[in-house]
Amino acid sequence: MKHYSRPFELILKNRLKEKPRFIQTVLGPRQVGKTSGVLHVLEKKFSAKDYEYFTAENHILEADWFFQQVQKATENNKKIIVFDEIQKMPNWSELVKQAWDNQKKQKKLMHWVLLGSSSLKLSQGLSESLAGRFEIISAPHWSYKESQVGFKIGFDNYLKSGGYPAAYSLLKDPSRFKKYMLDAVFETVVSRDIFHYATIKKPALFRQTFILASQYPAQEVSYNKLLGQLQEAGNVDQIKHYLDLFTQAFLLKLVFKYSKSPLSRLSSPKILSCAPVFNSLFLKRELTPEEKGRVFESVVGSQLCEHFDSVYYWRDGRYEVDYIVETDGVLYTVEVKTKTRKSSGYLVFKKSHANAKFCMIDFENFQEFEKSAIDFLKKYSI
Repeated sequence: MKHYSRPFELILKNRLKEKPRFIQTVLGPRQVGKTSGVLHVLEKKFSAKDYEYFTAENHILEADWFFQQVQKATENNKKIIVFDEIQKMPNWSELVKQAWDNQKKQKKLMHWVLLGSSSLKLSQGLSESLAGRFEIISAPHWSYKESQVGFKIGFDNYLKSGGYPAAYSLLKDPSRFKKYMLDAVFETVVSRDIFHYATIKKPALFRQTFILASQYPAQEVSYNKLLGQLQEAGNVDQIKHYLDLFTQAFLLKLVFKYSKSPLSRLSSPKILSCAPVFNSLFLKRELTPEEKGRVFESVVGSQLCEHFDSVYYWRDGRYEVDYIVETDGVLYTVEVKTKTRKSSGYLVFKKSHANAKFCMIDFENFQEFEKSAIDFLKKYSI
């Protein structure tokens, strides 16, 4: 099968052409093509004698082994060294820091590429031990454009089943597709990866929280409401903690109410699935038109979060704005329009934020939005 090059590959390729300055860290969920993408860049743009690739996926690797590989790569004048699933190596961040600093001191610095599917473990190591030494290259779930071009997936199919390309070949067999998603993705990430790096006191409650949260795409849901619908007893702090773990595992995103007060994060979050497939995975029926509209709104919101650091929603009584994006000193209000929903809150919001710009995203212009979110907002906002 022909390889489909994802945007992160171009970023990595360009950085590997530069003089080594930072550790390149490719972060993203499982099964979205991180490893195949990195290997494609290496195989197509560099000679085999230029790089070494190692994985910690199936091994418990010791420090001695790690330093031996680094030394061997240095002695063989390798330009690039890659460690996949690096977070599975004990004390990985300290080991990388020591090796990187030694190379820098000896003026033998090579390009380092780290891959991982656990934001929780990697983020901790990056911030604690490797501060100032790394750049992050994001490899998110597959977008509609990538799914359509790479696998001929239609828009309705994407909203129902999109995000994981390995499963696309199973779409004609719904029961097999669902079993694959549950076994290879849900169980692997929720029941294995997260449990390995975080203490979960109530595993059943943890699983139930994700299943329930996935059924509220792009909806503002209070923690107490979620808690009240769960079968196992828990408390609000547990629900908050679990939702935070799901965000760090690239499963969910949480958007909070727009406010100048730092207390806004205490508000009820709007829940977004990082891949639209999660919204239908646990339903025993087809999406209703209203649910399809909510999933579309979730897809738009998730992509906004991927491109911008400051994304919110806004509500005042019955008036709401789907998303507020704050970037480069400009405030954009984004309304996601479907046949079942009408714009309601922008004019009310603008009364207290006179300089706010307005932009609408619908099924017709969504593909242009996907090409470049920032260019789209600049071009079509009024």
